Amino acid sequence: MTLQGWPLWWRLVVIGALWGSSFPLLRMVAAEMPPLALAAMRGGFAAVAVVAFLAATRQFGGERASIRHALVLGTTNGWVPNLLTALALHRIEAAPAALIHAATPLLVALLAVPLLRDERPGPRGVAGLLLGFAGIAVILGPAALSGSASFTGGVLILLSGVSYALGTVYARKVRPRAPAKLALGQQMVSGGVAGLLSLPFDPGAAYAQPGWVIGVLALLGVFASALPLTMFLMLLARARATDAGMVGYLQPPFAAALGAALLGEWPSGAALAGGAIVLAGVWLATSRPQG
Repeated sequence: MTLQGWPLWWRLVVIGALWGSSFPLLRMVAAEMPPLALAAMRGGFAAVAVVAFLAATRQFGGERASIRHALVLGTTNGWVPNLLTALALHRIEAAPAALIHAATPLLVALLAVPLLRDERPGPRGVAGLLLGFAGIAVILGPAALSGSASFTGGVLILLSGVSYALGTVYARKVRPRAPAKLALGQQMVSGGVAGLLSLPFDPGAAYAQPGWVIGVLALLGVFASALPLTMFLMLLARARATDAGMVGYLQPPFAAALGAALLGEWPSGAALAGGAIVLAGVWLATSRPQG
């Protein structure tokens, strides 16, 4: 049975909160490590967390996760968008990059048209997607569209969103089993490839970090990677891809809240209003008319 209503909503909110927490946490350590080394260590901590979960729940036996699925998702939702984003941020400022990346739920809906014909968004779903995107624009404000945003940087960010959207649609289409084991494989692929790519570019000292940086990386790996990813893969087995993709709209409000708590970056009135619009858009797109 396809998830709807409250069972869908609470999962979207929890996943959005956990993934949204990654932005302020990344801001705390981004200046300390090169992007590839950071991605490699984040993936490593996430893989360890999934191993611990599998051991605690005694899920190592039984059905194995598909290596093919792990390779595909570790690429589409792992090292490829991480690398594209790292390259883009050398050419485009963070605010316009975030606005472009917030188009990912719309990309999921567009890809669902040819690839998931049973899940094509109707007029209500399209309206919700557009409303959510408008909320993101309100949060970021007019200044997000100005500044040194380059065409190349914008294209790279858009391609990272396409990669995430492809991974979401792929997971929904194949509906892989053993999501926790698949999450382990995905994190191993993502972190492993990022680590291999960092070897010729990053000095060994990039991995020698003080304790507080390691602690933040552990939080990123466990609570902003392993846990939400496992929940998301479970969600995709029971929810429409366009509904699951709406989690992308829920991340900015939680990122703003945690940013205020950790970094003293308090959200403006526009950010709070935009957050309300985002929630309205998610409700419109994921709810079903009665009767």
